[in-house]
Amino acid sequence: MDNVKKNEKAFHLHEGKEITDLKSLAKELRSMPQHVYEHHVNFNKNDFANWVKHSLSEHTLAERINGHISRIELELQVLRHLIDSKENLVKKLQEGKKAKTMGDKKVQVKKENSKKVTIKKN
Repeated sequence: MDNVKKNEKAFHLHEGKEITDLKSLAKELRSMPQHVYEHHVNFNKNDFANWVKHSLSEHTLAERINGHISRIELELQVLRHLIDSKENLVKKLQEGKKAKTMGDKKVQVKKENSKKVTIKKN
């Protein structure tokens, strides 16, 4: 994990660019030179999988992208994960709305990464 400084979530690419979240990872993968990608992902290591697991705590995605996979496959897995996460959040918010209309004064919906979304009834 040489690419992540202690107590920092950002990932530093071989040529100096900084990635701060999954959205910026997907964006960088699209335009990243192949030699930079191969510096981080090869038969000996996958720096992106390690970063996703240890810094972002996205264990499911880390398992999907672990190993020597192509840059396009890694980008697709990240994008799929982002879409799935948004769909799950929308579903949970909709479930919360249903509970709200049933008379609950406050509904809390837990996201997978432990962030809370609170909906208050007016």
